[in-house]
Amino acid sequence: MPIARLPFLLCLILAAPAQAEIYKYVDENGQVTFTDVYKKGAKRVDLPGAPAQLPARGKAPRRAAYTPSPADFPRIDPGTQKRRDDIRRQVLQDELSSERRNADEARRQMTLGERLQPGERATDATYLDRVSKLRTTVQQHDQNITSIQRELANLK
Repeated sequence: MPIARLPFLLCLILAAPAQAEIYKYVDENGQVTFTDVYKKGAKRVDLPGAPAQLPARGKAPRRAAYTPSPADFPRIDPGTQKRRDDIRRQVLQDELSSERRNADEARRQMTLGERLQPGERATDATYLDRVSKLRTTVQQHDQNITSIQRELANLK
C-alpha cells in the first residue's frame, strides 16, 4: 500500500509550484465563471496561500538604483591611486607606441603587397585577396591606436 501512494505524492509535489492567475467573470445572465483566461470585464481573484505572482514577460527589468559605496568600504589613499594611474598611463603609452610601429610596418607590407607579382593581374583573386587582408590589418592597427588614445584621454 505505501508503494502505491508514492506516485500520487510525487504528482502532488510536482504540481505544487504550478501557478496561474484566476479570473472571476459574470456574464449578462448572472452566470459566474472562474477561469485562467482573461475576458473583458473579468476580475482577478487573489487566492490566500497562493504563491506570489510572477513578473510579467516582455517588461524590461528594473535597473538597480545607484548607491554609493558604504562608509566602511576600504578606500585607497590618493598617493596609491596616483601611482596606479601613472602605471596605467605608462602601459597605455607603451602599447600606443608599439601599435604605431605595428601600423607603420603593416603599411609598409601593404605597399609591397600591392605591387603586382610577375604574371599577376590586378583582377586576379589571389591579388585581390592579398591586398584585402593587408588593408584589413592596417585598419585593425588604426582602430587599436584610436582605442588606446581614447583610453589615455579618459585618464584623469
